Amino acid sequence: MSAAVVATPPAALHDTFQGLRIKPARNDTYDAEEKKRRIFDTPYEPNLKWWTSNQAAYVKPENDLLPDGFPNQVVSNSVWDGKVLINQPEKWLYRFTEEDIKLINEAYNHFQSLSISNNEIDKTTFPIGDDTNLYKNLTQITHELNHGLGFRVLRGLPVDEWSRAKQISIFAGISAYVSSKRISNKGDNIVHLRDITNIEADKRPPIVVKGQTNGNQVFHNDGSLGIISLFTLGVAETGGLSQLSSVAQTYNEFAKNRRDIVRELAKPDWKNRYQPEGRRLIHPVGDNQVISVYSRRPYFGFYGADEDVEPLPKEKHLALDAVHFTAEKYSIDLDLQKGDLEYVNNVTVYHARTSSEDSEKNQRHLIRLWLDNEEQTLPDNLVGEFRAPREGKRWPEEAWD
Repeated sequence: MSAAVVATPPAALHDTFQGLRIKPARNDTYDAEEKKRRIFDTPYEPNLKWWTSNQAAYVKPENDLLPDGFPNQVVSNSVWDGKVLINQPEKWLYRFTEEDIKLINEAYNHFQSLSISNNEIDKTTFPIGDDTNLYKNLTQITHELNHGLGFRVLRGLPVDEWSRAKQISIFAGISAYVSSKRISNKGDNIVHLRDITNIEADKRPPIVVKGQTNGNQVFHNDGSLGIISLFTLGVAETGGLSQLSSVAQTYNEFAKNRRDIVRELAKPDWKNRYQPEGRRLIHPVGDNQVISVYSRRPYFGFYGADEDVEPLPKEKHLALDAVHFTAEKYSIDLDLQKGDLEYVNNVTVYHARTSSEDSEKNQRHLIRLWLDNEEQTLPDNLVGEFRAPREGKRWPEEAWD
């Protein structure tokens, strides 16, 4: 989602529950000043004090049922506590060897010899040999995303030795071993994530997305897509941690202690400008599993361009805050290094980002590539939306292209 200016909600809205000013739906006859003020009725930033006080006051009811089809507990490899996992890198981190990098360079040279575009990159045009250790590790990523933790980090690519064009082609080539189908963002196969709010106005694009600022992002899923791929080309001076959290772990916490939150997230009446018909934010799938298609962004007046967003009812607002703080409780916070690749199952893992500060020497810069995940089990009502062909044509070399 995108807009031009980032607005910061008043501090008072973060201090107390009373400060949230939850109001009933209004008609369309409010004046311009009221319309401008309304964007803060449901603030984007979650309110920890509100959630903590609600938790302390909550009394579990006797008749505390889960919605039909939802499991009492998810039992799978996708259930994990990031505070434990951060000390077990052998479970989620792969380090490229010198032989791996040699194979990658050879695959790139072969691709270049074909004189074709990045749109034609696949396992045949970017060959690394199906009898190599690198091939084995890359082709296992999809299985790990669907049957393991739900994410994988690959470390050690010498990005400073490569041109921007080579960085992008290699990112596409390696990612082709994870999924054969790319998903575009309005025609662009990749998006550059870096702070561009301070660059010259003539370079800055007319739309600046949240990922192109240095601000934080709360936990969410990225719309109707299967796999999020990130390639780290530069790191910030401070901050910018990549935060991941298990959807199943978060769900299990709710199923055990706060089934009212599950019931709210499972209601089909979550409507916004992008989903005017409404739909659930969590779905039961397969053999007692749960996936999430949750994002705070469409429900909050975060940008000035979204001043028409209706304030959320208290129960829905609380449910979204509950997701963020519970995901944060169990998150793994990764300090990605230059040359790191990160692959994440978009519907079984929440992701977020801490705020960052760049310096003259160090600037945060990642490339994002969205991929289809044909192995992911989906409820019938999401299949058409998730499986639609959406490969783009453009591969911009900079954020302002």
